[in-house]
Amino acid sequence: MRIAFFGGTFDPPHCGHLKIAQAATQRLHLDRVLFAPVGHQPLKLHGSSASFEDRMAMVKLAIAPFPAFEASELDAPLPGRRPNYTIDTLLRLKASLHPHDDLFCLIGADSFLTLKDWQRAAELIFVCNFIVAARPGFTLDQMDRALPCNIQRQTILQQSKELIRFCLRNPQGKQTELNLLPDIHEEISATAIRAAIAAGQPTSPLLPQSVLAYIYQRGLYQS
Repeated sequence: MRIAFFGGTFDPPHCGHLKIAQAATQRLHLDRVLFAPVGHQPLKLHGSSASFEDRMAMVKLAIAPFPAFEASELDAPLPGRRPNYTIDTLLRLKASLHPHDDLFCLIGADSFLTLKDWQRAAELIFVCNFIVAARPGFTLDQMDRALPCNIQRQTILQQSKELIRFCLRNPQGKQTELNLLPDIHEEISATAIRAAIAAGQPTSPLLPQSVLAYIYQRGLYQS
């Protein structure tokens, strides 16, 4: 099977998340995409606005129409409010899979640009292949600068308007793949959505209706 781990705060999950996952599924022939709300994101000091339980419930509502999408508690809160590190989560997931399964980590361009700050980033990039959903203005130079120290972009394995596949290599000769979705223009911000809800402004084009109904039912993000 070809499985992608899609982690994030999902605070709330919005239509941009769904479109990224749909594009990755179609272009890389994925069998499953695991939407995994994070318990405690190490790089977000103030945490999430909604509880993990509410974010998980919203993810389940958002992905309900998509058979290949699955809500996962792989990144659930850890005891003692310890931070959830992606490398630990991916290693646990990889150990649970069949040896012939292909594992990917699906992230947006903004997250990828912070990769050097992730725990054990130089090791993380080789745990599985990555899928990066680009945004307007995202360049290959930015991608190169975001790579952990001494990891370089090598051969272009495939190039089209919908998918660019690169080989990455470290000085020891270890290789992995980075798959870039170059035309994903989903400028949707969860921060802006929360602000709009607090201000009583319309957000229906940005959120699945089931998620929006849940937000108002639970009184989330409202001042």
